[in-house]
Amino acid sequence: MPHGDVYLGTTRKLVLAIDVGTTYSGVSFCVLDPGKVPEVHSVIRYPGQEGENKARDTKIPSVLYYDEDGEVRAAGAEAVSDGTLLEAEEQEWNRAEWYDTITHLGWLCLMVARTQPLPVPVAGTSVVQIFADYLAYIYKCAKDYMSDSHALGRQVLETGTPVEFVLSHPNGWGGKQQSKMRHAAILAGLVPDMEAGNARISFVSEGEASLHFCIVNGLVGDSLKEDEQIMVVDAGGGTVDLSTYKVVKAVPLNVVESLAADCLLQGSTRVNNRARTFLEDKLKDSRFANDDFVNSMLESFESSAKPTFRDTTKTSYVKFGGPRDNDDKCGIKRGVLALSGAEMLQFFRPSIDAIQRAIQRQLDLSDRHISVILLVGGFAGSPFLRAQLQAFARQHDLVLFFPEHQTAKAVAEGALWFHLENFVSARVAKHIYGTDNSTRFKSSLPEHIERRHKSYVQSDGEVVIPDAFTKVISRGTLVTEEQEFRASFIQVSYSPRTRVTASIIAYQGMSEDPRWVDEETDMFSTMCCIHADIPLNCWKSKKGLLGDYFSASFKVILLFGLTELKALLCWTDNVRCIRLSCF
Repeated sequence: MPHGDVYLGTTRKLVLAIDVGTTYSGVSFCVLDPGKVPEVHSVIRYPGQEGENKARDTKIPSVLYYDEDGEVRAAGAEAVSDGTLLEAEEQEWNRAEWYDTITHLGWLCLMVARTQPLPVPVAGTSVVQIFADYLAYIYKCAKDYMSDSHALGRQVLETGTPVEFVLSHPNGWGGKQQSKMRHAAILAGLVPDMEAGNARISFVSEGEASLHFCIVNGLVGDSLKEDEQIMVVDAGGGTVDLSTYKVVKAVPLNVVESLAADCLLQGSTRVNNRARTFLEDKLKDSRFANDDFVNSMLESFESSAKPTFRDTTKTSYVKFGGPRDNDDKCGIKRGVLALSGAEMLQFFRPSIDAIQRAIQRQLDLSDRHISVILLVGGFAGSPFLRAQLQAFARQHDLVLFFPEHQTAKAVAEGALWFHLENFVSARVAKHIYGTDNSTRFKSSLPEHIERRHKSYVQSDGEVVIPDAFTKVISRGTLVTEEQEFRASFIQVSYSPRTRVTASIIAYQGMSEDPRWVDEETDMFSTMCCIHADIPLNCWKSKKGLLGDYFSASFKVILLFGLTELKALLCWTDNVRCIRLSCF
């Protein structure tokens, strides 16, 4: 549905895009009305942000407070109000904040308390449940806002029409994290735990959502010409996502991902973390060496010193106390801590260096055929970050563009535009994808000899070795949305079985031809397992070295052009091709 065209569906539909970010989160929505041109709106009022100067806030803090029983007591803007902070201290509530952490272990996220790292803020509460609690809260906020401020949205909600959801996530997340997000959405009550409910949830990377926002809002200028490449750098709170796209056709617009997306753990919260470490070391021998003072300093640092820092020759100031708070050795006078430009620089430098290196990698891989870099995201509001990246771009004859005052809602609104009119027709596989299986033992191969102790005799009499890896999609492959990648397998058994299983595995190591899942074990991760009940007549009776056995053939099919990996099992039952999908 091209931008500006009417919705051709026959029934009304409500679509919500939810962007749960590291520091702030937001929601955008769209009512699809038959015969009408869709309009994308953002929720601009949340509980705790009703003040006149906050009338158009599009985001709320990604914060939750739990009591000792694990019940949510406050969330969002209400969780950071002065009253809540006092009550939380008196009642000893546990504060949880989002730090999107992408690791090789594939965690959804880590929840950390403000003063010390914790896997969860309340014993017995899973990370997925906490994510669900926040989703439930922000969804309620969105429904309340639409009911109060959007007549058509209120009508759709009152009719009980099923809502479709688009959830955004960092570029580095894949099937495992998406699965946990879907489970959290079910726990939050967004959708029921059934096939129809699962189908109402879709995902989009933050980089791709930002691209759609920039295109629809005309922020890419004249770069939408055939064969031009555009890089989007989404600098957020936890991650910095880099995505590069090539324009295949300008009218109607069609772009493809030209390079595998990148994801860095170098967002603005890392600047805060380095500042905390510095302050704790600087103040360790002073009377200010306690959590209350350090937390107050960090709040002032984040609200004032960090967003205004732009010149390494000037001093920044962090106001945290009163006239009696002084310490010359620590640079504290009348409740104000002085930070030199060099000290401020050391908080920012690692993140800036990492972003510049990542941009350089994308440039090298694209043969420098990138016409413009779009810098979006909350961290992009830092004048020092912008200046440093602008200087880097000029050194490399690049144009870097920062859409001022536009990008606070880029991911949420862009996620909706992705849902309405997806401009990206093909994506690059970031890793190698395949499945594990057993392979026939060959005594002439050294790697087989090494695994002789694992060998066993199948029902057909063949000696085989487990843990072999069969590649289905190569890293860097450009795949369209409907393109299928297949691998054929044969299973044997002494008797027909009604269930077959296949694991979909991603390899993230450096090898281009991984052969065994028992090597570099930390580089392999299981995306999902497919279980299928197959008809007994699919098994064919055969004679082997050990006598009669049964054999069945099937195919593993991967579709990876979508923003969510889709896997299928396919087998033949007479003339029918039967498929079972796994998300």
